[in-house]
Amino acid sequence: MKIKALAIGVAAALPLSAMASLYEVASDDGDYTMKVGGRIHLDYNRYDGVINKSEFDTDEEWFFRRTRLEFNGKAKDFIYHFSVDYDDINDSWNKDYVNKAFVTYTGWGEKTQLTVGQQNEFFGLQDIISSKWITGIERAMPANFETEDNRAVKFHGSTDALTYSLVYVYDENINKDNDVLDHAVTGRFVVRPIMTEDKLLHLGAGFSKRKGEFEKLEARLGVRGGEDGLANRVGAKYNEGIADELEIWNLEAAASLGSVHLMAEYFDGKLFGKDGNPDVDADGYYFQAGWIITGEQRSYKTGIGAFDKITPAGEMGAVEVFARYDGLDFSSNENDPMLSVSAGDANTLVYGVNWYVNKNVKLSLNFIDAEVDNPINTKDNGEAVAGRVQVVF
Repeated sequence: MKIKALAIGVAAALPLSAMASLYEVASDDGDYTMKVGGRIHLDYNRYDGVINKSEFDTDEEWFFRRTRLEFNGKAKDFIYHFSVDYDDINDSWNKDYVNKAFVTYTGWGEKTQLTVGQQNEFFGLQDIISSKWITGIERAMPANFETEDNRAVKFHGSTDALTYSLVYVYDENINKDNDVLDHAVTGRFVVRPIMTEDKLLHLGAGFSKRKGEFEKLEARLGVRGGEDGLANRVGAKYNEGIADELEIWNLEAAASLGSVHLMAEYFDGKLFGKDGNPDVDADGYYFQAGWIITGEQRSYKTGIGAFDKITPAGEMGAVEVFARYDGLDFSSNENDPMLSVSAGDANTLVYGVNWYVNKNVKLSLNFIDAEVDNPINTKDNGEAVAGRVQVVF
């Protein structure tokens, strides 16, 4: 915890104008740059009922969700990124917690780029948005059983009207020891029929076909549940055996009109059982609406086809309120004796407020109501409060 405390102390002591990055340097011609920065997420979770899997009625904890150091830059037509998360166990920064490590070739222009290394696969609108700028503290349930950062080759590009990506995953996340993913192909296509200075309409679809050894399909129920992730999960897993293939599809839509922004996604996932094991089916969705009551507008990046940061316009910062309703349904698998199903059909209602104090500091407070069709530990509903202090530098 010493390094974490030091990191927060340094961030708090820096003048706001100096917190754009810890260190930044560039050549005279701009062909070579390097920037050192990062993010700190100090979270609070309090949760009860069906959300809590411990023996206690209510659990609560302050914990560091992320403490990340990032290196970004370019060398002529190449952009590079490397980021590492703090290792609580060893009280150090080390290679076992590499978040991303990739190089992008940009010499063909914005319409065609090539990225190699550990990276986001670009599947699902909410999953692509940086953890710094997601509206809710945690992503919606269906977003939790999507893809993740893996070692891959990605062709991608964008214009004002569209964004696309096609990814071949040749190995899973470098931090994992079990090597359950053999390979995967993931694709996404987004069109923007409307895109003006204050109006946006975004429509997209994606897929991922994955080969490997899969024991379960699941998602977090509302909150993480402290440092150890002690909140309940919903999903289905094999009592014995595995699946050897996973397919996921999604449809996504987003819109903004001035200070109001909307998002919605639908997901369908299927595990294909191996050696006589049954298939596992799941589908989910979410609807989200946000309003920046101080009048600012959420920015949008065509390169990734997703919403991005909110930059405060006034000295008092920007204030955003939002609500989200999501559902994840595993109930079609409940009558198979070879599977264990948790919750069946689950829903959460999340509403909250974000205060962007300035471009470096964000304070968030979320309230979560969760309900499930099939009780977990005799509970079929629960509530949670989640808070976050974010420092970006």
